[in-house]
Amino acid sequence: MRNSIFLFLLLLAPCFSLAQKSKKQAVVYDVVELKNGKILYGKMIALDNNYVLTFKDEYNRMYYLSKEMYNYIEQDRTFQKRVRYYDSIVKPRKVDEFDFHVGLNPMFAGINNGFVADDYYVSSNSNGMYFETPICLNLGVGKYFKQQHFVGLELDLKAIGGPQKFVQTALQYQFFYDAMKSDVGRYIPINIGLQNLTTIETFQVPDMTMPPLPNYLDKDIAVNIQSLNLGVGHGWSFIGKDKHYWNLELLLYKGLWSTYSFITNELTNPKLNYQTSGAQFKLGYHF
Repeated sequence: MRNSIFLFLLLLAPCFSLAQKSKKQAVVYDVVELKNGKILYGKMIALDNNYVLTFKDEYNRMYYLSKEMYNYIEQDRTFQKRVRYYDSIVKPRKVDEFDFHVGLNPMFAGINNGFVADDYYVSSNSNGMYFETPICLNLGVGKYFKQQHFVGLELDLKAIGGPQKFVQTALQYQFFYDAMKSDVGRYIPINIGLQNLTTIETFQVPDMTMPPLPNYLDKDIAVNIQSLNLGVGHGWSFIGKDKHYWNLELLLYKGLWSTYSFITNELTNPKLNYQTSGAQFKLGYHF
C-alpha cells in the first residue's frame, strides 16, 4: 500500500509544474555594504555632498545612511535571480475535439450490507458502512462541445488493493465554468456509474456440534454486488502543449440502486439489503 501511495504522489507532481514554472532572470541592483557586514540590494535614491545616502532596498524599505554607516556603494550590478512566472499566453484548449485519457483512480467504495438477523445467521461482522479501497487504472474517451461541455465514457479496473474484484463503468458529463483566461481549467463533473465488486462477508452461525451451550462459528461468504451510482464533484485541468493536459478530480457518489448474489454452495443464505456510497480521487493525462 505504501508503494502505491508513493506512485500516486509521483504522478501527481507534474500537475503543479504545469500550472507554475520558475526560471532565472537578470536583475540590476545598486549594492551597499554596511559597516556591520550586511549587504543591501536595491536602488540609490540620493547621495548628498556629505555622503549621506538615501537608499531603497528590494523590499521597498527606505534607509538614510551617513558615511560612517557604510563601506562602499556599487551601482548597476547585474545578478541572476530565480523568479516564478506564469506563461503570458494562455495555451489553447480543446473546443470540439475528441479526448482520450489514462490515469489512476483511488476509490473509497462504501458498502452497507443491511444485514437482517434470522434463526441461523445471528449477526454480521459488518456494522454499518465500511469502505473498500482499490486503486484502479482509469481509461476513458469522450468529446468536447463548444469548449465548455464534455461528454465521455470511462472504465476503472482494479490494479492494487481493495476487494477480490472491482470494475466500474461510468458515463460522465463535465461543465467548465472558469473564464478560460488561464492554463488551469475548472469544471463540475457529474457521473452515472455502474459498479461491480466482489467482497467477503463474515457472519456468525450457531455451532450445532456443541449443544446445549450457546456457541457460534464464523462463516465467510463471497458476495457479488452491482450498484448504480450518481456522483458529483469538482475538477481541475492543467493545460499543457498541443492541447494535452493533466487533470485532478474529486467526486462523491451515492447509490441509486443495488443488487447482489452469493458465490457459495450454502443451502441457506443471509438476508441482506445493500446500500452504497463513496468517493473517488482521479489523476489522469489527456491527449
